[in-house]
Amino acid sequence: KFVESLGAFGIFFMFLIQTAQVILAFIPGEPIEIAAGTLYGTVGGTLLCLSGIAAGTLIIFLLVKIMGKGLVLKAIGSKTYEKLAFLKNPAKRDIFIFLLMFIPGTPKDVLTYFSPLSGISMVRFIIISAIARIPSVISSTYVGKNLAGGEYLYSAIVFIVVGMISIGGIMIYNKIIEAKNKEKNGHKNG
Repeated sequence: KFVESLGAFGIFFMFLIQTAQVILAFIPGEPIEIAAGTLYGTVGGTLLCLSGIAAGTLIIFLLVKIMGKGLVLKAIGSKTYEKLAFLKNPAKRDIFIFLLMFIPGTPKDVLTYFSPLSGISMVRFIIISAIARIPSVISSTYVGKNLAGGEYLYSAIVFIVVGMISIGGIMIYNKIIEAKNKEKNGHKNG
């Protein structure tokens, strides 16, 4: 009701919240996406969220370019930084960034902090991450739209299915990271 009371400024307010969520990576994005779907429907909510995600990504890239590796280490920690170091290899970097951003449940904003140090261009990363995030954002805004329409059971079912897929996604993410780090460490030792 608060956002609706803001009228047209409500759209900008939600855009700012989505942008801030990307920058403050510890805040989960799904509740914001669900709220956007509740307020603006699947299409409007998706466009709003993807715009905020792109703006947050742009800000992170600029901050990392200015502040460097120290900011990234503060944002994601040194252990996570080391786990993602395989993404610095440009040969397969883009496809792995796409896959890790596409898999539901993965820490996408952590990848956003790391990616400026991987050598990928800002525009390329924004395009890859936006395309990869589309299914996740659509599913969340779709749930929001259905909640607004009183379809609580249907929304719960979709939410549970997406949650189970996300758990599987987290397991896949961890296996990819583990495999790439074993491969990287094998090259160091061999």
